[in-house]
Amino acid sequence: TVRLPKARMTGKYDFSFSGLKTAVLRLGQQIVGKDHTLSSCELPSLLNDEQKADIAASFAHVACETIVDKVMVAFEEFKPTSIIIGGGVAADRELRRQLAERLPIPIEYPDLKLCGDNGAMVATLGCFKAINGAPQADPYSLEVAPSLSM
Repeated sequence: TVRLPKARMTGKYDFSFSGLKTAVLRLGQQIVGKDHTLSSCELPSLLNDEQKADIAASFAHVACETIVDKVMVAFEEFKPTSIIIGGGVAADRELRRQLAERLPIPIEYPDLKLCGDNGAMVATLGCFKAINGAPQADPYSLEVAPSLSM
């Protein structure tokens, strides 16, 4: 696997994967011999399966490591008697394994069917809107609107 940078932010419990996602994009561009002008939408077709798997494994490793590290910081400070992990990340087996290995307290998770990923929820909403006649656009012409109301 390749080494990717760990997510860093100034807050003790804060983290963001935007820098990690950019590092993945730049790594992919480097692997295929292209510069930063190559779109992230064009990149997957230029990478072979082994390269994709290597990048994905590296991303998963750093993301999991980051979350576990932040959970451990909070655990050391607050000394909880149990912890609840939710959201899409709660379905990750490796995260569950690492947390169980490092935390000496019970960890509660929702049923896997309730560990939905935000991206999957947004895609499902888009599908329902398309089925119901919402206007569709070329995906390459869309603007990013991270705070858009659903």
